[in-house]
Amino acid sequence: MACSKDSDSSIPETSSSINFFTAVPNQEFDVTIDTASIGTGLGYGESTGYHAFQAKRYTLLIYRAGNHTTPIGGGEVSLRNGHYYSVFLSQNNSRTLQLLLVEDNLAPSKPNFGKVRFINLSDTYVNAATRLTLDFYVDGVRNFRRQSYQASTDFLEVPVGTRNVDVRYADSSLSLMGANSRNYEIQDQKQYTIIGYGNALKADSFKLATFAH
Repeated sequence: MACSKDSDSSIPETSSSINFFTAVPNQEFDVTIDTASIGTGLGYGESTGYHAFQAKRYTLLIYRAGNHTTPIGGGEVSLRNGHYYSVFLSQNNSRTLQLLLVEDNLAPSKPNFGKVRFINLSDTYVNAATRLTLDFYVDGVRNFRRQSYQASTDFLEVPVGTRNVDVRYADSSLSLMGANSRNYEIQDQKQYTIIGYGNALKADSFKLATFAH
C-alpha cells in the first residue's frame, strides 16, 4: 500500500561508484556504462577514477579507442547503493583479454592508520606448466602469500608514514621490484590499491601502479 504523496521527492536517492583500470600494453580503450562514457583513450596503467551512478544494473562495455562498432568485452554490473567497485582489464599469458570486477570495501581505518591491498594482474609462468604466485610484504612482514593471477586481497591496516613495500617470489626472499619504488607514503585513514602487472620475471616489464581511493 502506497502513501499519498504529491511528488517524487520522498523517493530516496541512491548512488554507487565504479572505476576502471587497464593493464594491457600497447592498446587503448574506451569504456561506457550504458550510454555514458567513463573513459576514453585509456592506455597501459591508466584508470578512469570513480564515476558515480544511480544504484541499479548497468551494461559495461569496452571498445578499442575510437571504434564503438563492436565491443571487445564487458557485461552486466549491478551497482549497489553506497558501494564502490573497480573493474580491471588485463591480458593473460596467451594474450587473451581478461576482466576482473572487485568490490572496494572502503570501511574507515582507525586514526593514524591507512589501508593497503594488492591485486595481481601479472600472468607470469615459471615454465610452461607452472604459474608464478607472488608474496606481498609491507615493512618486511609478509601480509599476503601466494597471490595468483587476478587475485585480490582484502585491505590491510598499516601505520601512516613512509612504508616499505616488496613483491617477492612465493616463499622466497627474492624481490621482483626491479626499478619500482619501494617507498609508499600512507596518509591518515586513506586507502590504496597497489596493482602488479606485466611480466614479473622481467625487471623492465613488471610494474606497480597505485590507486588512491
